[in-house]
Amino acid sequence: MRVLAHAHTTYSADGELTPPELADLAAQRGFQAVLLSDHFEHLTQDRFQRLVAECRSIDNCLMLPGYERSWRGYHVLALGVEQWFDDPVLPAWAAKVRGARGITAMAHPGRYGHVIPGDILAACDGVEVWNSKRGYDGSIGPNPRAYDLLGGVRRPLCGQDLHGIRHASSVALELGATPVDRVCILDALRQGKYRMANRLYGFDGKLPTSARAALAVIHAGRGPAVKAAIRIVKRITRARRVSGDFTKQ
Repeated sequence: MRVLAHAHTTYSADGELTPPELADLAAQRGFQAVLLSDHFEHLTQDRFQRLVAECRSIDNCLMLPGYERSWRGYHVLALGVEQWFDDPVLPAWAAKVRGARGITAMAHPGRYGHVIPGDILAACDGVEVWNSKRGYDGSIGPNPRAYDLLGGVRRPLCGQDLHGIRHASSVALELGATPVDRVCILDALRQGKYRMANRLYGFDGKLPTSARAALAVIHAGRGPAVKAAIRIVKRITRARRVSGDFTKQ
């Protein structure tokens, strides 16, 4: 079973796909389930309950609600949780997520240079060592630096950080013959009974030495190149907007 993790819908202000549209996209690409993580700050308890109800009405792909919450600017995912928890204290919030059989995970650590405050990391059950969004790790493979955040107690996870079709990739959490239901999927993730994979290869909880060395080289070169490309695209976009403004005037 292939699970798409870390995806946003139109319940997030920057999401571009409705839950049914996201389910269709996932099913078409061979995913049997999606772990949603709509932005906590864009939700209310009532809106989140509407999302839960809408997910339950979808039958072509299992849609598991959840949210992504910012703590001092660091984003933590609450995966597979159907209840709304808004505790202002991180440990209490994380405990309630776990009590509801959800999973907490550090999102896109590369965004923070792989330096995460100890109290925030301590509240996480897992770390997103592989975020396939181009601005983060890309679809080639996980970042070895993110594995260093596991500390022997957290699970490595992968996600797409999908906001629209342009972010879709083949990166998936691959589970064995687990029934397609919320409890079994989350239990498999907690127990480490899965691998992170794209269409070519996969990785489990331990990164082989040879893979670590190769991926370290790839990410060391890839990071600056991607950032440079993003800067160029932003400059071109700004120039086109300015040109358009002058044309209108």
